[in-house]
Amino acid sequence: MDGLDSTGMGGGASPSAIADVMLQIAHIADSLGYTHGLKPSQWTALRYFASANNSQRTVSAFADFHATTRGAASQMVEVLVGKELLVRVPVPEDRRVTQLHPTPKALELLRHDPLNGFADVIADLPADDQYRLAETLTTLLRGLLEKRQAV
Repeated sequence: MDGLDSTGMGGGASPSAIADVMLQIAHIADSLGYTHGLKPSQWTALRYFASANNSQRTVSAFADFHATTRGAASQMVEVLVGKELLVRVPVPEDRRVTQLHPTPKALELLRHDPLNGFADVIADLPADDQYRLAETLTTLLRGLLEKRQAV
């Protein structure tokens, strides 16, 4: 890992070394998501539908959030409905719209969300480090999204 000290966590690391560490973190975080019979993307969907407001609890809104196609989002929703983790709720004001709500089973499952362990590690950081990390990661995410949109 070029630019990192022997601990792999050195200061002043090269951008490629930092990117490599970030990929390793992402890989570990992703691998934690293969639990309770779900895949990481299914956990993401459950988290989304559990925290979204009613108007955002649609396949289209989830597809936009997850940066995927409507078809892929729809297939994921079908799996979660089949696992009895999401339920479709028609919107009386607009018959064309169906909202997706987590079931009690999903809410119980989310109490064991593998992301909690990842968040616990972050919570152990000093508050100033958490703030700087959040700012830096937000800036990186925006930059990556801009690059992706430019392609």
